Amino acid sequence: FSLPASLCKSIQSAQTRFWWDSKDGTRKMTWVSWSKMTKHAEQGGLGFQDVQCYNDALLAKLSWRLIHYPDSLMGRVLLGKYCANESFLDISDKTTESHGWRGILIGRNLIKPHIGWTVDDGKSIELWQDHWLSTTTQLSPMGPAPE
Repeated sequence: FSLPASLCKSIQSAQTRFWWDSKDGTRKMTWVSWSKMTKHAEQGGLGFQDVQCYNDALLAKLSWRLIHYPDSLMGRVLLGKYCANESFLDISDKTTESHGWRGILIGRNLIKPHIGWTVDDGKSIELWQDHWLSTTTQLSPMGPAPE
């Protein structure tokens, strides 16, 4: 589920207190800024995770798994319960659904604008059946305009 922003701030605060506080309770000097601590080690940081971004990434990963593996146990259970008559990419979120499912829909909304096709060798492409221009309606490809 999606963690509340206040909880993310509390977790980040606990991380910084662990890193910066001394044993006697007095504050130590903050030699490294939090923004530098959250950068990857290759970029000169310490590799700490921003809690809110990490939570969003995990929710997006769950959504990605539902899209790519709908026949998995998780896919069959969740898609069968919440998407019986609609596509996972098109279903709207309702406040009556579980927090976990609403979190997965938040992850879906994060990745949905970036979903695309990779044609590769073309063996899995169905020119006349695949949705090329829209994910919701079938728009048939047309040749050049008649003269």
